[in-house]
Amino acid sequence: MRNPTWEKSLEPQIAQAREELRSRDPRIVADNSGAVYYEIEEGQGRFQVRFFGRPYTISWPELEVFDPQGQSCPNPVQAALLQYLVLADGTPLTHHWVSLRELPNGAFYERAFQGYSGNLVVRHFKNDIERFRQAAQKLGGEPVELGDAAFRFWALPRIPLAVVYWSGGEEFPASAHVLFDSSAGHYHHLEMLAHLGAMICDQLIQAA
Repeated sequence: MRNPTWEKSLEPQIAQAREELRSRDPRIVADNSGAVYYEIEEGQGRFQVRFFGRPYTISWPELEVFDPQGQSCPNPVQAALLQYLVLADGTPLTHHWVSLRELPNGAFYERAFQGYSGNLVVRHFKNDIERFRQAAQKLGGEPVELGDAAFRFWALPRIPLAVVYWSGGEEFPASAHVLFDSSAGHYHHLEMLAHLGAMICDQLIQAA
């Protein structure tokens, strides 16, 4: 569900990210983030960044984000990719999954985040693990050994997400959670990490 007020509020953050990036060497930005930078001519180029498995382009030095069809992206996508390039510091992935609560300052967001991420997945799939698997595989999810079924998705080159599903029984209801690599705070703000987690849950529901 779109939130026009929130989308509008991202404009100063987008402008700030562009200003910060223009002061940097785009090649170093690419190295730190896992993006690819192509120089077209001196002072002109473009980044290519995979966003949920699809190639997005960011012009340099304009720093406008375009989707795979060449259309300018809405503010949430502009902010997600530009802030990622700003914050990415090249920290190696730990391959240790944690909840949003376990990330710095994450406890404050955890309850609300669960409400619009994992709880929506459970409500939609209704304990049908096989249907969940099929939706995850349709999106290119990579199986991981967690819960009763779990899949890894690459939101951005250095931000993997895991969606883990536990089937319910007589004593415990079904549950689903989005997990993050413990290095995620080196690559994005907590608010945007939560937004990315919600995005993959929405995509799973749409793919079912």
